[in-house]
Amino acid sequence: MQYFNDYLKKIKSVPLEQITEHSHRLTLQILFEKISENKKDSIKILHEPKRKGKFGSPDYKITNDSGIIGYIENEKIDKNLNKILKTEQIKKYRRLSDNILLTNYLDFIWIREDNIQKETLCDIFDLQNKKFQLKDENIQKVQKLIENFYTQTPIGISTAKELALALAIRAKNLKDFLQDELTQQQKENSGGLLLGLYETFQEYIFTDLSIYEFADAFAQMLVYGLFQAKLNADTKIVTLFNAKKFIPQSFKLIQELVGFLDELNKPEYTNAKWIIDEVISLMNNLDLQEIKKSMLFSKTVKDSENIDTDPYIYFYETFLAAYDTNLRKAKGVYYTPPQVVNLIVNSINNILQNTFKIKSGFADRKSVTVLDFATGTGTFLIEILKLILNNIPANSQSKKDMIISKHILKNIYGFEYLIAPYTIAHLKLAQFLKEQNYEIKNNERLQIFLTNTLEPTNPQIKIPLLPALTQEAKDAQAIKDKPILVITGNPPYSGHSKNTGEWISKLLKGNDIYAKEKTKNQANYFEFEGKPLKERNSKWLQDDYVKFIRFAQYKINKIGQAVVGIITSHAFLDNPTFRGMRQSLMQDFDQMYFIDLHGNSHKKEKTPDGKIDKNVFDIMQGVAISIFVKKPNSKKQIFYADFWGTREEKFEQCLNNDLQSIEWQKIEPKRPNY
Repeated sequence: MQYFNDYLKKIKSVPLEQITEHSHRLTLQILFEKISENKKDSIKILHEPKRKGKFGSPDYKITNDSGIIGYIENEKIDKNLNKILKTEQIKKYRRLSDNILLTNYLDFIWIREDNIQKETLCDIFDLQNKKFQLKDENIQKVQKLIENFYTQTPIGISTAKELALALAIRAKNLKDFLQDELTQQQKENSGGLLLGLYETFQEYIFTDLSIYEFADAFAQMLVYGLFQAKLNADTKIVTLFNAKKFIPQSFKLIQELVGFLDELNKPEYTNAKWIIDEVISLMNNLDLQEIKKSMLFSKTVKDSENIDTDPYIYFYETFLAAYDTNLRKAKGVYYTPPQVVNLIVNSINNILQNTFKIKSGFADRKSVTVLDFATGTGTFLIEILKLILNNIPANSQSKKDMIISKHILKNIYGFEYLIAPYTIAHLKLAQFLKEQNYEIKNNERLQIFLTNTLEPTNPQIKIPLLPALTQEAKDAQAIKDKPILVITGNPPYSGHSKNTGEWISKLLKGNDIYAKEKTKNQANYFEFEGKPLKERNSKWLQDDYVKFIRFAQYKINKIGQAVVGIITSHAFLDNPTFRGMRQSLMQDFDQMYFIDLHGNSHKKEKTPDGKIDKNVFDIMQGVAISIFVKKPNSKKQIFYADFWGTREEKFEQCLNNDLQSIEWQKIEPKRPNY
């Protein structure tokens, strides 16, 4: 073990007052390389140069042919490693990797998961006088510790839950770095690509998008984009440089955004690269077949509420809970329970068949167009696809292929402005169609668009940096202008709406600023019986869900007939502030069905017999299902029902009822508040 003696000799050669943590980096690396020569695996020890700032990366990355083994963090020779162990920096590294080696040249601490082992080369050392007492026994212990550090295999994950948690940890660290880098680029006006992408999204997708929100969305998109790449690469190795090649051509925008990985070799992105390397190593060591099995839609297993599970719902919910619960609450990112979606989708299908006389309902490719105007991760769209395809005999693959290519990929639309759910929706629906033995072709795409539903787009738009986003914006606007028969979804609820664009703000007050011809009696939520509301500045009428309802009403009035099925806050059903909105809806729609799901914690709602009443979401605001029907020559009618009880009881009511079986109360709203 001569190399240990050589190592200590070189350490002694530098005066103590001149020693920094970098003084013996080469010496340390030579030692690590000598020890690695004893291993059969092809171990590489890569020194990672650091950028100054609060988001550093480990000093050395240790890899083999399978991926990243672990990291080595190097401190000054006089540093107390027990104190370093407790720092935020080491805590961050430990969240990303369960195999870390910490050293100050003489002491070595190996952190493997929750186990910590420490060895030292010298029992006695006097740094000032450079007197070290070196024993063979110590050398053997340090050598064994480093060899054991090398023998750890890259993490292999086999369940969707484990993967969601692992991705959440890495995405969170990536988000922190991207936010820091964006702030720096903006401060220095550096013109970096990351800043350019942020400014592009801010100008063309969502005006009030903050740096934090973009960093958050972009980090999520990158890790899920890499997951998409691995699913398509299958047994092939994904790298920083080929990842976008494995994103299908049909997902051009995601492919374009994942192209940001090409930038990571630039010095300013050093601290992001090692996190992305971690994600890629994770992907290449997945037990992919087991992961795919755990995320099948076709599993016959039912959940506790006796309905087919959507594996991607639970995957993303698990991810969000570990990633940023507060962000989830702030954005209203709550998946709609499948039982509720099932009731809404089946009710719309029933109306298409019985009121509109469309025999095959959602499956009719000549008559039916569908828009989920707040797609999220695609929960409503999946339920609609299931309903369409489940009625096709298993031995009729050609018919199924025709319905998918000519109807599902042509007439079923989705709008989403958050990049991460948009990415998940594409991933999820593509995997669902794969299970139906349909591979989306390069000249096809899912009709899900990254756009703000409430912001019109100039058809002449040309978005810098992202040609695919330019096309996306144009295609989305074409759908906004197109007649749509069915609108559905779970729009966001936010009393402090950031959707303050001129078009939707004026539309709420009955003024379509882009209309070629002014229409009389345009819906105005701020008027009641032709007079302005006293609550003219009420924030409740500015809630996002109110604006989405107004968007749907606007679309329906343009086509003259349609059906809307949504779940929103239930406040608009009886709050006096919404009387103008209620009057407007009564004028424009022929039949309206309302199921009040209650669950309002603010009002401390209880069931009629005084028992506990729970929300179907993890929110305090009560919610309701609304179905609006506009059909010429139909009798105007309004129906109302209450679903009370625990969450499970409400789910059961959703599953065991349809439009015909619900005990409706026919109501006739009257003045003064309707």
